[in-house]
Amino acid sequence: MSTQLIDLNEDLRRLKDEGYNISIVSGNLVIKGIPYVNKDKKILFGTIYCPLTLSGEKTVPPQDHTVRFTGEHPCDQFGTEINSFVNSAQQHTLIADIIGSYYFSSKPQNGSYPDFYAKMTRYIELLSAPAKSIDQSVSAQNFEYESYNDFSVFKYPDTFTARAGLSSISERLKNQKIAIVGLGGTGSFVLDFVSKTPVKQISLFDGDYMLNHNAFRIPGTMTLDELEKKPSKVTYFKEKYEKFRDGIIDHDVFIDDSNVALLDGHDFVFIAIDNSEAKRVIIEHLMVSKIPFVDLGIGISVVNNSLRGSIRKTLITPENCGYLNKISTDKASGEDIYSQNIQISELNALNAIMGVIAWKKLNGFYLTEDTFYNSTFIIDEEEINNET
Repeated sequence: MSTQLIDLNEDLRRLKDEGYNISIVSGNLVIKGIPYVNKDKKILFGTIYCPLTLSGEKTVPPQDHTVRFTGEHPCDQFGTEINSFVNSAQQHTLIADIIGSYYFSSKPQNGSYPDFYAKMTRYIELLSAPAKSIDQSVSAQNFEYESYNDFSVFKYPDTFTARAGLSSISERLKNQKIAIVGLGGTGSFVLDFVSKTPVKQISLFDGDYMLNHNAFRIPGTMTLDELEKKPSKVTYFKEKYEKFRDGIIDHDVFIDDSNVALLDGHDFVFIAIDNSEAKRVIIEHLMVSKIPFVDLGIGISVVNNSLRGSIRKTLITPENCGYLNKISTDKASGEDIYSQNIQISELNALNAIMGVIAWKKLNGFYLTEDTFYNSTFIIDEEEINNET
């Protein structure tokens, strides 16, 4: 995808054709091998990078005039530090072997750069001029072009992560295999959130069909034509999200004793079903297999012609299973609206958010001093009770 994107855009292709060591890494434009001078008047080679700004697969003018630099503080040919375009010393990890150490800012007179060629060559000129005054033979263009093989599960570049500077944090989720059991309401929102992370695989488990009532409790919308085809839930969601990313695996089954081993090999499991027998089978298997999981549940009742109830998230890991008793595997009461499969989309979404945040915290994406293994949101009080 990196090479294709470069070839599709004149400004990027021009950098490549002129011999710059250009690549696209985690949504950033990276140019390596730029000569500069350090305080000891030695010529070294550094890397500059900045987030790509794209509309689909086409570049648009850069969002700002700054770049990051991986080398030492740049100096003139006499070893005197240059501060005219060095904004600050600021460490930033793009990936493990590209760590920015300085933040550069060189604003053009008209306020912005027209394209990435103009922006990057300006910084290359600023950095390399002192080096060329020492040795005219050095150049940022004397490297054979090799595009960085930046494997991505996404169908188009993730410029959001690059723009927010979250590439190194998102890397913590990258190689995971995630299972989502149940796509009726909460599970579909879990899929929507997890699909936007760089996890390697998302396995979907549900043996039901998409019907009219499902359209009112899932992310996005369904057309009448889609509903009339009566697709299976896993097929519908796979086709939807495969337009966005790879790694979606569909299992058109309800989990039971005969197929629960399909969950083996996953790094984390989201349970979003209300079938008590299936839930018991799944939990027992995950406990034996030492696979961490989160169980999500909603309990609603009618009081004075209004709804009240709670939303629960219970996280279980091999190291901490103290809140298993919070997960009910008993059949729900016939008066429980949720047991009738009547769900409220905003509660499904909130329940999914609680589960996804717990998973991300477990992987260090979010900083936390305490791990809340059980959390309950009381709807009428708008309070969350957390238990460590």
